[in-house]
Formats: sequence, C-alpha cells, structure tokens
Amino acid sequence: MALTLIDGFERECLDCVNLRLRAYTSTGFKVREYDLIAEWYASERIDQTGVPEATTLASSIPSGALVLDVGCGNGIPITRALLSAGHRVVGLDSSSAMLTRFKQNCPLAFAVRGIVQSCPFADCVFDAAVAWGVMFHLNPEDAIRAIQNISRILKRGAPFLFTSGDADSFDGKEGNMNGVTFQYFSYSVENYRRILDDHDFTLVDVHADSGNNTYYLAKKA
Repeated sequence: MALTLIDGFERECLDCVNLRLRAYTSTGFKVREYDLIAEWYASERIDQTGVPEATTLASSIPSGALVLDVGCGNGIPITRALLSAGHRVVGLDSSSAMLTRFKQNCPLAFAVRGIVQSCPFADCVFDAAVAWGVMFHLNPEDAIRAIQNISRILKRGAPFLFTSGDADSFDGKEGNMNGVTFQYFSYSVENYRRILDDHDFTLVDVHADSGNNTYYLAKKA
C-alpha cells in the first residue's frame, strides 16, 4: 500500500488514523480505469463542481477536523477545498496514478491507496467523510459495504456527503471517459435512505446541482 506522510502534516493525524495494516495490504491491486485516464482527467476536471457542497459541509464541522475524502483522485477540487477551509484531510483512492497527482496537488494531505469497501482505518476516528463521484461506480453489494465501512470509521454525529444516482440501477450501465469503459450503478433515494438507516445514518438532505449530480447528506447517529 502506498502510504505517505507528507511534510507538514501533523503527527497527531497519523496516530488518529491508526491504519489497520496487518489486515490490509496492497496485494491484489491491479491497474484501475482511473489509472488509464489520470492525465486526461487532470486536464478535464478543472471546474468547481461539488465545491459548494463540500464547503458547506466543511463549515458545519469544527476547524481542524479530520476529514476522509473517499475517491479523492488527484485532489482537485474537493480535497483542496477542504484543506482551504482549515481541515486535515486523508485521501483514499484505488488509483496509484491519481494519488501521484494528489500528492503534488495537496502536499499537506495524507494519501492512502485503498478501496472504501474494505476501508483500512480504525473505528470512530473521522469527523466527516466525502465521496464525490464514487458510489455510482460500486455495484449494489459494494455500495452497502462502503456505507457500512464509512459508518464504522466516522465519529457519532459526523456528516457523510456523497453523490450517486437517484433511481435503482443494478445492472451496471456502461459509460465512456476518454476511451475507457466505466460501469455505473445506483439505488433510489428511498433505498439509500433505508441502507443508510441500517448503518446508523440519518439522511438529512438530497438535492441535485445544475449538472444533474445528486448529492446525499447523511449524519451518523
């Protein structure tokens, strides 16, 4: 696992995260779709989509909070927005190519290569979590595992912001980015509400932005 403590990041954060290294290794990692488009994505993802929602979340938690950015990619723009708001950020992504750029773009953040379905962090350590553009890539079973793991690593009362679809779609619809095929899945709003409730979350808001991205804001009980 690519695990790097960047100069300037507080030692306290590393102690707090307390990675479960014995149960989590890099074996089995393969080249992922986002590895294949990392360079293209860096030139394309230059808008501020998701930043207003991330900034709103950032303003709802104490300054210096520890935030997990699930599917952090290259860190632009979500991680950078969270850092700018005065928080400590841990980025989690399965793409080594994306994380190489993440470390360049966000030198004050902490980067971990991993997948949210088997989140390699200790229980109840994060003050918030964000997953922009992640959940709709997970099949239904993996989406539930992701929510279960995020609930486990969040403190009580912590917010969880994620994007996904708003209708049940379990067959893996195919889409294309820069010649690479991706699969997309989703639950309906009511099914997300039920799954979140099953894992100690309350769904407090659902809305779509001008680009038709659907945002879910949940709070851990």
